Parts: sequence; structure tokens; C-alpha cells
Amino acid sequence: MELICEDFHFYNNGVYKTISNLSPNGWFTDLKKVEPSIRIFGTKEQIEEALDTYIELTGMNLDESHDFKPEPKGSYWYEHRVRRFGEQQAIEQNKVVEKKLKEYKERYNKLSNNKALITTI
Repeated sequence: MELICEDFHFYNNGVYKTISNLSPNGWFTDLKKVEPSIRIFGTKEQIEEALDTYIELTGMNLDESHDFKPEPKGSYWYEHRVRRFGEQQAIEQNKVVEKKLKEYKERYNKLSNNKALITTI
């Protein structure tokens, strides 16, 4: 049973939220587009079931998905981060991802319902 983690980003589908900000002229209210994103941790089968259920319950349309994992040295995304931010930043990002995956695994192991762990991102 291999545990994996994936990020899912959905189209807006016309969902907006109200935001209020203070400006020199006083408070103003505006609308901001909501672009929902979730992260699912579990087995491949659990992730597929959770994603299907989420889409069915929310009516959202999937835009894109990505694996959430440390990038091995030499991979496209690791080298992209090195070019953009430097080697140290690429190493630090992998440490952050590894820490998050460890946290997700601990939470997943506490679940007794044999379901995937879903969180917002």
C-alpha cells in the first residue's frame, strides 16, 4: 500500500467572495474570485474515490493536478527552482515538502475510516 499525495486545482465556476479593505478614503468592499484547491493524501484508489466524491458534491470542474512530493535532483522542477531561486532554496523546499508529508502520514495513520486525508491548500 503506497501512500501518495496530490494537489488538485479547480475552475472557479462563478464562485466569488466578498472582501473588505481599508483605504485612505475609508472601507471599501469588493468581490474576489475563489479558485478552490485541495490536497489529498492516501493510496491511489483512495485519492481517486475522494476526488470523484468531492467533484460530485461540489460540482467543481478539475483544472489541473500535481504530485506533491520532494523533487529529486536533476528533475525538471528541481532544476527550475535552482535556476530561479538557487540550490539552497531547492533543498529547503524539499525539506518543507518532506515535513508536510510526514505530518500528513501521521494524521492519516490516526484515521480509522480507511479514507483519504483531504486538506485545503
